[in-house]
Amino acid sequence: MGKLSVNISVREEQMEKNKVFIVNNEETGVADFGDTLDETIDNFKKSFNLYLSAYPDKKRIFSDDEKNLY
Repeated sequence: MGKLSVNISVREEQMEKNKVFIVNNEETGVADFGDTLDETIDNFKKSFNLYLSAYPDKKRIFSDDEKNLY
């Protein structure tokens, strides 16, 4: 399988005195957060992979190969 392509929203929020980044994919409801953008993206990738492990049939929706068919 090729690479997967997902749309994400990124926002920055203030939690107490700390800034955090939040990444969200509306299609799946998968979201994660972190102190830096890089950490947040890494956390999201792990969470998204767990989602795909639980719902393997969803992989075809996000596959670059599938998108090239349309």
